[in-house]
Amino acid sequence: MKASTTTAKNKGKDEFHELKGLVGYVDALMDSFPEPISRKELAKKTGVSQPAITKVKNRLLNLCEQNAFLFSNKLILRTDETSWKLLSFYFLQMKPTKMLLSNYGWQMIKLMNLHSKISEKIREYATHFNEKDTEIMTRIVLYNLDNFQVVNQIRTSISDPQQRTMLLSIQYVSAAQNILQKLDLPIEKAEDLRSVLTIRDKLFYFIRDLIWQQAQKADIMRELPTEEKATYLKVYSTTIDFYLKKLFGIGTNFIKQAAQRRNLEFKKDYEKIGVFYTPVPK
Repeated sequence: MKASTTTAKNKGKDEFHELKGLVGYVDALMDSFPEPISRKELAKKTGVSQPAITKVKNRLLNLCEQNAFLFSNKLILRTDETSWKLLSFYFLQMKPTKMLLSNYGWQMIKLMNLHSKISEKIREYATHFNEKDTEIMTRIVLYNLDNFQVVNQIRTSISDPQQRTMLLSIQYVSAAQNILQKLDLPIEKAEDLRSVLTIRDKLFYFIRDLIWQQAQKADIMRELPTEEKATYLKVYSTTIDFYLKKLFGIGTNFIKQAAQRRNLEFKKDYEKIGVFYTPVPK
């Protein structure tokens, strides 16, 4: 048992050592995916000679579709267990975004059907977001992958669920400013900016709906007379809107700064929640 474990570890080390020598070529293949490229094209992309590609051809073929090479003499990365091997390698190299933001990595993510899976778990999600929205949010998460450990700052220690509904937003507001300083947005043109602002609006109404549902389910609500219950719900609604708008105001300013760094116009109206999206009344 011990011998077999040692053998497996050695094999893993050998595989990663081999991949380390192919990084430049794999990077180029990931960016070209799903289009296969010839050895000549690969040499040009990586700035090496064709003989250099020939030297590593067999090692590259272990990562590529055999049929594509046999029939067209071109290289294209495999999408089987090879993708997980590559992902593990790039994580160990502390460069996961290099793969995940490539054409190849993005194709792997799309195959996971994240939108459908999230919609199955959270019914309200599909009410506000479509598949393209989910792709945009996924790209933003991947773009900031190295910084997302900061979300630990917003974990609440509030134990009373009735208080949590009212006070979570306060904690989020105080943590958001520090978090956003470490993040960035993948926006390069006006269309990207409008897409991000649309996501902002949708997130506002989505989060508001979720918090509002929790407020209505609070134990205290079941014990109140109808008239008094209406008064409490009105106060809850006003409080939720106040803190959410404050939180999203910080988010809007963050988006504005990201746009200005790219010399993109950020119109005054863009600061308002609901300019790019408002939910259909139920």
